[in-house]
Amino acid sequence: MTPPDTFTELARRLAREGAGAACDAQAEVLMQRASAVGPARARVLRRAALGLAMAARRLAALGGGGRIAPFRPIGLRGAVAAGAVALASGRLRQAELIGLAAAEAAPDSPAGLRLAGQALFAQGRYLASVKALAGAVAQDPLDAFSRALHAEALLFAGEREAGWRALGSLRARGEEAAPLACALERALRSGALRGAGAGPGSAPGSGRAR
Repeated sequence: MTPPDTFTELARRLAREGAGAACDAQAEVLMQRASAVGPARARVLRRAALGLAMAARRLAALGGGGRIAPFRPIGLRGAVAAGAVALASGRLRQAELIGLAAAEAAPDSPAGLRLAGQALFAQGRYLASVKALAGAVAQDPLDAFSRALHAEALLFAGEREAGWRALGSLRARGEEAAPLACALERALRSGALRGAGAGPGSAPGSGRAR
Protein backbone atom coordinates (compact mmCIF):
# COMPACT_ATOMS: atom_id res chain seq x y z
CA MET A 1 0.00 0.00 0.00
CA THR A 2 1.31 3.47 -0.87
CA PRO A 3 2.38 5.44 2.23
CA PRO A 4 0.15 8.47 3.03
CA ASP A 5 3.08 10.90 2.75
CA THR A 6 3.64 9.70 -0.83
CA PHE A 7 0.09 10.73 -1.72
CA THR A 8 0.66 14.10 -0.05
CA GLU A 9 3.85 14.71 -2.02
CA LEU A 10 2.14 13.70 -5.26
CA ALA A 11 -0.80 15.99 -4.52
CA ARG A 12 1.57 18.85 -3.68
CA ARG A 13 3.47 18.41 -6.94
CA LEU A 14 0.27 18.28 -8.98
CA ALA A 15 -1.04 21.34 -7.12
CA ARG A 16 2.05 23.27 -8.23
CA GLU A 17 1.32 22.16 -11.80
CA GLY A 18 -2.17 23.70 -11.68
CA ALA A 19 -4.32 20.72 -10.71
CA GLY A 20 -6.41 22.69 -8.22
CA ALA A 21 -7.40 25.34 -10.74
CA ALA A 22 -8.15 22.57 -13.25
CA CYS A 23 -10.52 20.94 -10.74
CA ASP A 24 -12.25 24.27 -10.11
CA ALA A 25 -12.66 24.84 -13.84
CA GLN A 26 -14.08 21.36 -14.36
CA ALA A 27 -16.47 21.90 -11.45
CA GLU A 28 -17.81 24.95 -13.30
CA VAL A 29 -18.29 22.84 -16.42
CA LEU A 30 -20.30 20.30 -14.43
CA MET A 31 -22.46 23.04 -12.92
CA GLN A 32 -23.20 24.40 -16.40
CA ARG A 33 -24.16 20.91 -17.55
CA ALA A 34 -26.43 20.56 -14.51
CA SER A 35 -28.46 23.56 -15.62
CA ALA A 36 -29.36 21.86 -18.90
CA VAL A 37 -30.59 18.45 -17.68
CA GLY A 38 -33.40 17.00 -15.61
CA PRO A 39 -33.52 17.20 -11.79
CA ALA A 40 -32.13 13.73 -11.03
CA ARG A 41 -29.16 14.08 -13.37
CA ALA A 42 -28.61 17.65 -12.22
CA ARG A 43 -28.24 16.46 -8.61
CA VAL A 44 -25.53 14.00 -9.67
CA LEU A 45 -23.65 16.68 -11.59
CA ARG A 46 -23.90 19.23 -8.77
CA ARG A 47 -22.61 16.64 -6.31
CA ALA A 48 -19.70 15.90 -8.63
CA ALA A 49 -18.97 19.62 -8.91
CA LEU A 50 -18.90 19.81 -5.11
CA GLY A 51 -16.45 16.90 -4.98
CA LEU A 52 -14.09 18.58 -7.44
CA ALA A 53 -14.34 21.84 -5.50
CA MET A 54 -13.33 19.92 -2.35
CA ALA A 55 -10.36 18.47 -4.20
CA ALA A 56 -9.41 21.95 -5.40
CA ARG A 57 -9.45 23.28 -1.84
CA ARG A 58 -7.24 20.44 -0.62
CA LEU A 59 -4.80 21.08 -3.46
CA ALA A 60 -4.80 24.83 -2.79
CA ALA A 61 -3.92 24.14 0.85
CA LEU A 62 -0.86 22.24 -0.38
CA GLY A 63 0.46 25.29 -2.21
CA GLY A 64 -1.15 25.32 -5.63
CA GLY A 65 -0.17 28.21 -7.87
CA GLY A 66 -2.28 30.39 -10.13
CA ARG A 67 -1.75 28.41 -13.31
CA ILE A 68 -4.54 26.32 -14.82
CA ALA A 69 -3.59 22.91 -16.20
CA PRO A 70 -5.76 20.70 -18.43
CA PHE A 71 -8.13 18.52 -16.43
CA ARG A 72 -6.83 15.48 -18.30
CA PRO A 73 -4.41 14.37 -17.06
CA ILE A 74 -3.21 16.89 -14.44
CA GLY A 75 -6.53 17.87 -12.85
CA LEU A 76 -7.81 14.31 -12.70
CA ARG A 77 -4.60 13.01 -11.15
CA GLY A 78 -4.64 15.88 -8.67
CA ALA A 79 -8.24 15.17 -7.67
CA VAL A 80 -7.51 11.48 -7.09
CA ALA A 81 -4.35 12.32 -5.14
CA ALA A 82 -6.29 14.80 -2.99
CA GLY A 83 -8.93 12.13 -2.40
CA ALA A 84 -6.25 9.62 -1.42
CA VAL A 85 -4.90 12.13 1.12
CA ALA A 86 -8.43 12.52 2.52
CA LEU A 87 -8.81 8.74 2.70
CA ALA A 88 -5.49 8.30 4.50
CA SER A 89 -6.44 11.00 7.02
CA GLY A 90 -9.80 9.37 7.81
CA ARG A 91 -11.98 11.82 5.86
CA LEU A 92 -13.87 8.93 4.31
CA ARG A 93 -17.00 10.70 3.06
CA GLN A 94 -14.86 13.41 1.50
CA ALA A 95 -12.71 10.80 -0.24
CA GLU A 96 -15.87 9.07 -1.48
CA LEU A 97 -17.27 12.34 -2.85
CA ILE A 98 -14.02 13.25 -4.59
CA GLY A 99 -13.75 9.76 -6.09
CA LEU A 100 -17.29 9.85 -7.45
CA ALA A 101 -16.65 13.36 -8.80
CA ALA A 102 -13.53 12.19 -10.61
CA ALA A 103 -15.51 9.27 -12.06
CA GLU A 104 -18.22 11.64 -13.30
CA ALA A 105 -15.71 14.05 -14.83
CA ALA A 106 -13.65 11.26 -16.44
CA PRO A 107 -15.97 8.27 -16.89
CA ASP A 108 -13.44 6.38 -19.01
CA SER A 109 -10.87 6.33 -16.19
CA PRO A 110 -10.98 3.73 -13.39
CA ALA A 111 -9.18 5.97 -10.88
CA GLY A 112 -12.24 7.77 -9.50
CA LEU A 113 -14.32 4.63 -8.97
CA ARG A 114 -11.35 2.85 -7.40
CA LEU A 115 -10.94 5.69 -4.89
CA ALA A 116 -14.68 5.76 -4.19
CA GLY A 117 -14.68 1.99 -3.71
CA GLN A 118 -11.84 2.20 -1.19
CA ALA A 119 -13.63 4.96 0.73
CA LEU A 120 -16.91 3.04 0.77
CA PHE A 121 -15.10 -0.10 1.96
CA ALA A 122 -13.46 1.85 4.79
CA GLN A 123 -16.94 3.00 5.87
CA GLY A 124 -18.16 -0.60 6.00
CA ARG A 125 -20.49 -0.04 3.02
CA TYR A 126 -19.35 -3.20 1.31
CA LEU A 127 -22.11 -3.64 -1.27
CA ALA A 128 -21.64 -0.07 -2.50
CA SER A 129 -17.89 -0.68 -2.55
CA VAL A 130 -18.40 -3.80 -4.69
CA LYS A 131 -20.43 -1.78 -7.20
CA ALA A 132 -17.86 1.01 -7.45
CA LEU A 133 -14.92 -1.37 -7.74
CA ALA A 134 -16.71 -3.49 -10.33
CA GLY A 135 -16.96 -0.31 -12.37
CA ALA A 136 -13.24 0.32 -11.97
CA VAL A 137 -12.45 -3.24 -13.08
CA ALA A 138 -14.72 -2.84 -16.10
CA GLN A 139 -12.84 0.31 -17.10
CA ASP A 140 -9.44 -1.39 -16.82
CA PRO A 141 -9.63 -5.19 -16.57
CA LEU A 142 -5.83 -5.43 -16.49
CA ASP A 143 -5.42 -3.37 -13.30
CA ALA A 144 -4.44 -5.91 -10.64
CA PHE A 145 -4.95 -3.51 -7.75
CA SER A 146 -8.58 -2.79 -8.66
CA ARG A 147 -9.21 -6.51 -9.06
CA ALA A 148 -7.73 -7.28 -5.63
CA LEU A 149 -9.83 -4.56 -4.00
CA HIS A 150 -12.94 -5.86 -5.77
CA ALA A 151 -12.32 -9.43 -4.60
CA GLU A 152 -11.84 -8.26 -1.02
CA ALA A 153 -15.02 -6.18 -1.14
CA LEU A 154 -17.00 -9.15 -2.47
CA LEU A 155 -15.84 -11.30 0.43
CA PHE A 156 -16.69 -8.67 3.03
CA ALA A 157 -20.09 -8.17 1.39
CA GLY A 158 -20.82 -11.85 1.99
CA GLU A 159 -20.41 -12.83 -1.67
CA ARG A 160 -17.93 -15.59 -0.82
CA GLU A 161 -18.12 -17.67 -4.00
CA ALA A 162 -17.81 -14.63 -6.24
CA GLY A 163 -14.99 -13.27 -4.07
CA TRP A 164 -12.94 -16.47 -4.20
CA ARG A 165 -13.55 -16.76 -7.94
CA ALA A 166 -12.26 -13.20 -8.32
CA LEU A 167 -9.15 -14.12 -6.33
CA GLY A 168 -8.58 -17.17 -8.51
CA SER A 169 -8.96 -15.06 -11.63
CA LEU A 170 -6.49 -12.55 -10.22
CA ARG A 171 -3.92 -15.27 -9.50
CA ALA A 172 -4.25 -16.50 -13.06
CA ARG A 173 -3.48 -13.12 -14.61
CA GLY A 174 0.29 -13.41 -14.27
CA GLU A 175 3.31 -12.23 -12.35
CA GLU A 176 2.06 -8.76 -11.41
CA ALA A 177 -1.32 -9.88 -10.10
CA ALA A 178 -0.41 -13.19 -8.45
CA PRO A 179 1.43 -11.73 -5.42
CA LEU A 180 -1.53 -9.48 -4.62
CA ALA A 181 -3.93 -12.41 -4.81
CA CYS A 182 -1.71 -14.67 -2.71
CA ALA A 183 -1.16 -12.02 -0.04
CA LEU A 184 -4.89 -11.34 0.20
CA GLU A 185 -5.70 -15.06 0.32
CA ARG A 186 -3.16 -15.64 3.13
CA ALA A 187 -4.64 -12.78 5.13
CA LEU A 188 -8.15 -14.14 4.67
CA ARG A 189 -7.25 -17.71 5.62
CA SER A 190 -5.30 -16.58 8.70
CA GLY A 191 -8.23 -14.54 9.98
CA ALA A 192 -6.30 -11.27 9.68
CA LEU A 193 -9.25 -9.77 7.78
CA ARG A 194 -12.12 -10.37 10.13
CA GLY A 195 -15.56 -10.28 8.60
CA ALA A 196 -14.53 -11.78 5.26
CA GLY A 197 -15.06 -15.34 4.05
CA ALA A 198 -12.49 -17.81 5.37
CA GLY A 199 -12.53 -19.85 2.18
CA PRO A 200 -14.70 -21.29 -0.56
CA GLY A 201 -16.14 -23.88 1.83
CA SER A 202 -16.79 -21.61 4.79
CA ALA A 203 -20.08 -21.96 6.62
CA PRO A 204 -23.08 -19.91 5.49
CA GLY A 205 -23.00 -16.41 6.91
CA SER A 206 -19.36 -16.66 8.03
CA GLY A 207 -18.27 -14.20 5.36
CA ARG A 208 -20.74 -11.46 6.21
CA ALA A 209 -19.48 -8.28 7.78
CA ARG A 210 -20.30 -7.80 11.42
